[in-house]
Amino acid sequence: MKTWVRILFTSLAAAGFVALSFIPIPGMETAAQRTLGVFVLALILWMSEAIPLYVTSFVIAALLAIFVPQHIEGVDFKAFLEPFFSPVILLFLGGFVLARGLEQYDLDSVLASAILRRVGKRPWAILAGFMGVTAILSMWMSNTAATALMIAVALPLIGSMDKNDPMKIGMLLGIPFAANLGGMATPIGTPPNAIAIANLRDAGVTVNFLEWMGLALPAAIILLVLTWVLILLLFKPKTKTLTFSLERKTKRMGWKEWLVLGTLLVTILGWLTGRLHKIPDAIVALVPVLVFFAFGLLGRKDFRSLGWDVLILMGGGLSLGSAVSASGLDTWLVSSLGMEGLPPVALFIGFILITVVLTNFISNTSSAALIVPLAMGFAVSGNSLVIGVALAASASMLLPVSTPPNAIAFGSGQLKVKHMFSTGLIIAVIALGVIMLFGLLIWPRLGLI
Repeated sequence: MKTWVRILFTSLAAAGFVALSFIPIPGMETAAQRTLGVFVLALILWMSEAIPLYVTSFVIAALLAIFVPQHIEGVDFKAFLEPFFSPVILLFLGGFVLARGLEQYDLDSVLASAILRRVGKRPWAILAGFMGVTAILSMWMSNTAATALMIAVALPLIGSMDKNDPMKIGMLLGIPFAANLGGMATPIGTPPNAIAIANLRDAGVTVNFLEWMGLALPAAIILLVLTWVLILLLFKPKTKTLTFSLERKTKRMGWKEWLVLGTLLVTILGWLTGRLHKIPDAIVALVPVLVFFAFGLLGRKDFRSLGWDVLILMGGGLSLGSAVSASGLDTWLVSSLGMEGLPPVALFIGFILITVVLTNFISNTSSAALIVPLAMGFAVSGNSLVIGVALAASASMLLPVSTPPNAIAFGSGQLKVKHMFSTGLIIAVIALGVIMLFGLLIWPRLGLI
């Protein structure tokens, strides 16, 4: 981005903050008005990326801490700094460390090759294998890392296929789409999930690791299967069998590898049995942090390479969400937009469409940070709308810039935007239906939310 463009958007964001914060708005409390100014500033800076996303998070925290606390009784500046070290941030930190351990000792590729060797030679089965493994990996490591690994594994196969075989396009679309959808299934799968959980927690609603999986995993599986079917229909393979030569990933399992694997299993087990031992998920997430660094499995270089920018971005989003609620901005927006009387179906459609559109132009973390606090203002089938917004942020994948997995696949040079847009658009429509089905009917009736 050119310097003058950066200056333009930064100036526009600053002007928006000043105007909305200090020019009186009839019927609006001062705290809500200050927060609205910060909200608009964040929207402009996150959409334009005039400054790095994580720097915007620091700006958000600073402005909220300076201008908002004095207008809310019983709230001080610490309330807007604490989200940067909240339980959700610790949960994601543990997930990053787990993923780094798997990558460092090549256990992720060992797992991938072990599963893919068993899928057979039929194109539909190979596609299912790639998508299934990608989705599983993205549940426990970053979607970006899972996609990069699986694209690298798939490219030799894709290169050996007939140049006019549509399944080449299908394979390259299936992997990033599976990563995006697989990330829905666990709290550490993708930042929007953690943002939704944190906002619910602030409202007094606790959703632990297993409960989130109970909510999101079935929806993710359905969307994954439907996406697989859609790709097979749109990109029908020319051949009935494919010669799939996969390098056998064998690795001598030393004590470090076994310790990484054992720590992974213990951590997952701890997350899944939270109701029994009553240890918070965030504390369980510290197990790999303590084990990997205490025993020298990871070092200072690994610590520095963790996704600190993502954690800071999440912290800024959580801080903004806390301010939207504490200042009463959410209530003001709900009443001002005249959405209070809308039926649940209309609210679901509206919020999910806004999420899908916005997420195709800014990061899903940023869009969730902006939209989830607003969704908290509506009591739609319990808190289903908030969960729905988080899931919709992961189902928004129409463009190469929509998600990092999309960008990685597009970077292979074998995809066109029209392939990704047309397929992603259909998936977005399907996701809208699936999320509404779960949010309005299944979750409430089963008492899950």
